[in-house]
Amino acid sequence: MIFPVIVCFLYSTETYAQTAEQYNNWGQAKSLRGDWKGAVVDYTKAIELDPNYIQVYGNRAYARNILEDYKGVVEDYSKIIELDPDKYSAYYGRALAYGKLGKYKEQVYDLNKYIEHDPKSFFAYLARGDVKTVLGDYEGAIQDYTKNIELDPQSGMGYRNRAIAEFKLGKTDAGCKDMSKAGELGFVLADDYLKKYCAE
Repeated sequence: MIFPVIVCFLYSTETYAQTAEQYNNWGQAKSLRGDWKGAVVDYTKAIELDPNYIQVYGNRAYARNILEDYKGVVEDYSKIIELDPDKYSAYYGRALAYGKLGKYKEQVYDLNKYIEHDPKSFFAYLARGDVKTVLGDYEGAIQDYTKNIELDPQSGMGYRNRAIAEFKLGKTDAGCKDMSKAGELGFVLADDYLKKYCAE
């Protein structure tokens, strides 16, 4: 009896990939497996095939963030903003990357742009307050934390961070009140601050 000869060829994904969408799909599959470097390679190939494919820039930015490639994250979100200035979520993503790079003025700019689009974004006010604290603008930070608390009354982080800014300005009574509230909302180190700043 003669058996047919079966020839098997092993192909990489590159053999079959012909479109940006296919590379994007493979990048997403690799991301799900935790292969972030491989995902970046596929997303980059997708972008080479279609430089205007906005979704891929967002996917690659996410993968690069996991890999702590914050310059790459800034690059991808900047490209999204260039392609579509109304993609305000890109401003927030880029702001976080700028923070990791220590570019705080650029971070404030991007958070300003994001808040212009979504003035009820309580987390954006919290983030901007944190940057202003780093920059030593404690009054500005207090304003942002106050807005954060107005939008999210259960914001323990808002109360805690506002208290710290108030302590920096010597506003002890206000700081003690806020830190006490932060403790009520679950901030475990509140007692340490209260002992340091509020002990009679």
